Amino acid sequence: MKTKILSMGFAIGFAAAGALYAAEVEPRIQSSALSFTGGSGFTNATLLINGPDDFEAEETASRGLPVFRVQGGKVRDGFYNFTLSAATDEKVKIKRPVDNGRGNDARDHTLKPFYLSGMFEVRKGRILPPEEMAAGADGDPEESN
Repeated sequence: MKTKILSMGFAIGFAAAGALYAAEVEPRIQSSALSFTGGSGFTNATLLINGPDDFEAEETASRGLPVFRVQGGKVRDGFYNFTLSAATDEKVKIKRPVDNGRGNDARDHTLKPFYLSGMFEVRKGRILPPEEMAAGADGDPEESN
């Protein structure tokens, strides 16, 4: 009975830890870079950024999370969207495995995916902190007409 309760406790703990990945990871905006804090065990991460004038950038990291750096003059002022995707170290059982020809090397699990998206604003060649994004160029909140 104790073993059953202990096993259930571990299962619930791991499930809760997996659900916390999204809550733990937060964008970290500095004037010249977008990085991420929190979370652990990420692999094969890709950060896609798009913005004004068909701007597109891709940063990758085989371990951990990638960083996007603003390089003077190459990034125009405006709003940019980002999408972060990565594999976590949490294993998820494959519900319908297929015969992939790997025999005994075939896996019955895959790594749980992680996604995060958001936006940031570049003004005068630097990334604005979120609290300044709603403010106009003169520092006053923009009015909607």
